[in-house]
Amino acid sequence: MPSVAFMGSHPLGERCLELLTDHDDFDVELVVTYGPDEDTWWDGCLYDLASDLGHAVVTREDERRVLDHDIDYLVSVYYPNILGEELLSHPNVAPLNLHQAELPRYRGSNVFSHAILNARGDDHWKYGTTFHIMAPEVDAGDILARSFVPIRETDTARTLYDRVTEASVEMFREQLPTLVDGDVHSLATPQDAYDGERYFYTKASLDGAKEIPPERLAADDEQTQLEVYDKIRALDFPPFQPAYTTLAGRRINLTATSYTDLFESSSVPEFDVEETVSASAPAQD
Repeated sequence: MPSVAFMGSHPLGERCLELLTDHDDFDVELVVTYGPDEDTWWDGCLYDLASDLGHAVVTREDERRVLDHDIDYLVSVYYPNILGEELLSHPNVAPLNLHQAELPRYRGSNVFSHAILNARGDDHWKYGTTFHIMAPEVDAGDILARSFVPIRETDTARTLYDRVTEASVEMFREQLPTLVDGDVHSLATPQDAYDGERYFYTKASLDGAKEIPPERLAADDEQTQLEVYDKIRALDFPPFQPAYTTLAGRRINLTATSYTDLFESSSVPEFDVEETVSASAPAQD
């Protein structure tokens, strides 16, 4: 029976831990996550869930407790810390990560936003999620599986995040038999075997990029209008600060999200936006 140390967060981390717990062929030795009283933007608490499921659980400050356990796999799902070589080399079989972006195309952070910003120029209208072996370099390990959803012209970063989560859960479920068999190294594909653009974005990659000057909002050429429209969608990820403009010294937030429910019985106009996906978009893997 493969033993696992699970390191993660977010609702996706909760759902993957539940899959491991419900599977008769895995023994979850330890869970490492945010503390139950830490302020996070997402719903749910992996710490409380792990405790309710009967697992030993520690916070990120005690992540080295993983080294006290003889484990076959270290599984990371939205774990924020970069792991050192001692932790990465500790599992008997492999350290694995579920990265909610297409590898090797998108490494790093803020990828939902950058994928929308790049989709039109790259003519790449799909968004991926990747299960891969971890390496010392961030998001650089061999790939076990990828799954894709379309990027729609009406998507915001948040709707894309919500939709690809479902694809990630299903991909994780499908890979569990591979983990049981221990075939991860023989089935993994090196990232240099894939073609296409390569991007790496830091956590600060959107800093200073959210203000849109009024003159760009007022531009009447199609290229500028599309660039502004895509930027507003790409930065629309509640509860974070969206794109904005400044008028008369006041900040005006710019979002593509519908706020109809905020106005109760007030009349709020709805605008139809034609939804198109490029006919030449790459086929899903």
